[in-house]
Amino acid sequence: MNSENALAALPDSQTLKSLGLTEADLPRIAEAAKPLQDLSPTNLQRYGSEASRRSSGFSTQLLDKVRNSDLDESGEKLGEVVKIARSLDLGAFANRSKVPLLGPLIDKFKAGREELVQKYSSTNSQIDRLMHDVGQTQARQSQRVGEYEQMHQIVRDEHRELGIHVAAGRARLAELEQELAALASAEDPESRIRRGELDSAIRQLDKRVSDLHLLQHANEQMLPMIRLIQANAIQLIEKFSAVRDITLPMWRNQFAIQLSLADQKSATQLAGAIDEASNALMRRNAELIQQTAVETARANQRGILDIDTLRTVHEKLIQTVEEVRQIHREGMAQRLEASNEITRMRQDLQQRLALTTQENP
Repeated sequence: MNSENALAALPDSQTLKSLGLTEADLPRIAEAAKPLQDLSPTNLQRYGSEASRRSSGFSTQLLDKVRNSDLDESGEKLGEVVKIARSLDLGAFANRSKVPLLGPLIDKFKAGREELVQKYSSTNSQIDRLMHDVGQTQARQSQRVGEYEQMHQIVRDEHRELGIHVAAGRARLAELEQELAALASAEDPESRIRRGELDSAIRQLDKRVSDLHLLQHANEQMLPMIRLIQANAIQLIEKFSAVRDITLPMWRNQFAIQLSLADQKSATQLAGAIDEASNALMRRNAELIQQTAVETARANQRGILDIDTLRTVHEKLIQTVEEVRQIHREGMAQRLEASNEITRMRQDLQQRLALTTQENP
């Protein structure tokens, strides 16, 4: 491709925009078109393959990390939170009160101080260890958020690189089609051979460029998916923050209140303290339940993919299938036409060879 033809075949601003490119990418497009001077089938089949390798490798590494650590550890820590929560009912103490809801609190104050202190110390140690582990899990999720951001940038770069290769491939296709059109009336053997080479190269390059364009569109759909996954990770971080900063300290405070109230001798004072603790606990729990339930519902109800996205993917898939079928039909028609043309030329050649020198062709 000489420089004049290369510049003439480069895409216009509208085409660049449709591929997510700008005029600043024109030099890179011209550079990407240089390997297409080689029209060998192997070279055309490999064209643009390096553009998608980076994101594929990074995605594999990230998937291994998530599969091997994040999911198991996050679930394990939340499971420990549930386990400790279930241990706070002090159901093992004897002589349970029958008062609904407030009964467990009354039982705690009635229990022997030594037994209650031992229970508090054991649970407090679990809370200390769990807060440390939750912090580590939260830090790992924060690292994943950064990795998702890196992956998003890699996919964006790949989207641009694929667009560059599509634009370069289309520019080269335009040049090949011009050359093929220029040889349409030439009947010398060399021109016929060149036409065949050009026709084969155009069909193969057109298929390869179409594949790269489809891959670029898939990358474009991947970008919001990465953002959704990243948002899920952020919500998980927020959940662990709530556990570490609200839930676990609240439990610790509740045990401290229980130990203080155990020293109260007066039944009236104890009842008042129980009422206050119950009301405060219920208010805090109500606020926490509201906050946690709303955040959890929003996180759970939000789909990984919007219906509009699925509809677009469906329509593009149907469109792609129809276009591929049309290309196949056109290819069959072209091959039939070429076969008929070869038959006609062979018959003409045989007829002319059968003429004698005196006969007019």
